[in-house]
Amino acid sequence: MRIRSASAIVGVCMALATTAVAQPVRVGLDQETTVGGIPVGCTGIGQTKNDPKWKAYSVRVEFADAAHAYLADEALNVSDASGAPVLDVSCEGPWILLGLPPGKLFKLDARLTDPGEHHGARVTSGVKAPSHGQVRAVLTFPFTQ
Repeated sequence: MRIRSASAIVGVCMALATTAVAQPVRVGLDQETTVGGIPVGCTGIGQTKNDPKWKAYSVRVEFADAAHAYLADEALNVSDASGAPVLDVSCEGPWILLGLPPGKLFKLDARLTDPGEHHGARVTSGVKAPSHGQVRAVLTFPFTQ
């Protein structure tokens, strides 16, 4: 009986640990996907960033350093106004596009995932998805490359 109970406890602990350190959903450069019912795109480099399909997203999140140079290899956690998680994604490019529902306020928590000097640096901001068009949120990290 004790062995089964110990096995069950270990299994539950492993499941909780896996959930607690879940990795963000990786969206490939110039790719689109849906995460938790929210359309997500990743772009921002070269001519493909001018593709008209990116205008369909209500929110464009851009990542930059203090000198306004684009940063790539970031992860973005989005939560609603009550703090409930909405999605966690990562992107190789400097733009993450989100099809968030209009009129609601969301918290953006960005972190750099590249293995360089600023790995893990974080910036937070808020954004409200518009009813029409696209809002641009630039998340600026306090350093220069």
